[in-house]
Amino acid sequence: EITSDYTSYVRPMVDRVRKAKTVPELCKIAARQMKALTGFDRVMVYRFGADQSGEVIAEAVSPNVDSFLGLHYPATDIPQQARRLYLRNRFRIISDTLAEPVPIEPQIGAEGTPLDLSMSTLRAVSPIHIEYLNNMGVRASLSISIVIEGKLWGLFACHHYAPRVLPYSLRTAAELFSELFSLSAERMIGKERSS
Repeated sequence: EITSDYTSYVRPMVDRVRKAKTVPELCKIAARQMKALTGFDRVMVYRFGADQSGEVIAEAVSPNVDSFLGLHYPATDIPQQARRLYLRNRFRIISDTLAEPVPIEPQIGAEGTPLDLSMSTLRAVSPIHIEYLNNMGVRASLSISIVIEGKLWGLFACHHYAPRVLPYSLRTAAELFSELFSLSAERMIGKERSS
């Protein structure tokens, strides 16, 4: 079996991001880099505003895929419970929206409490979210948190119009890139504030 070490791709990706002079340029480059790495049809940088609303501030899309760039979403688009989870578990993939969820047995742990699947990459998502994706024709999605100064600043939100399974090494590289992007964005935002 041939395996690839996708983490070796991350250094040149970060080098490209570091050439950005502004936060919007940084996000635009990062969206392109994340799309090249993951192969998703649409990669968006989704930023939360002070009022918790969201906006697509950067995007990279495959040919014949509609652009969501500039779209605004109400704060209710991503519930607070989901936002708290995005801070704890920064990587969320749905390989196929039509996959049948499998129940966990037993549902109660040895301590007599329900199992906490917050950190599990295999945990299913809300059926409402699956319906939302299916209504858009999206068959696979990936969300990676962008955390700045310990707060959820935004997400890399990725859509694919066919099922998409990412190997573990590729998921690790995407998560690493997001963390390094977050550090670059935090530094740039800090500089813009102080100037």
